[in-house]
Amino acid sequence: MSENKRSILMRFLSGALPLLLVLYVLSVGPVSGYLITSNGLRDDVSSETLGRIESFYAPVTWAVNNNDFLLSIAVKYVEFWEDIL
Repeated sequence: MSENKRSILMRFLSGALPLLLVLYVLSVGPVSGYLITSNGLRDDVSSETLGRIESFYAPVTWAVNNNDFLLSIAVKYVEFWEDIL
């Protein structure tokens, strides 16, 4: 790989990876807002799907559950999306 292509790839990755991480964390709200209704969890979502979603967001859940400040922010953020959706 030429030096020019390598530098272009490195610049792309240095911008794309942080953006993807931020989008991953922020996607918790819309997903929760979709899954949680006023009556509890949606009926049309299988337990297998819920398990996969829980596994996918396990790092975020762990971080939020181990930090009171993040927990308060996360609760407000999820409630915001529940009200919208």
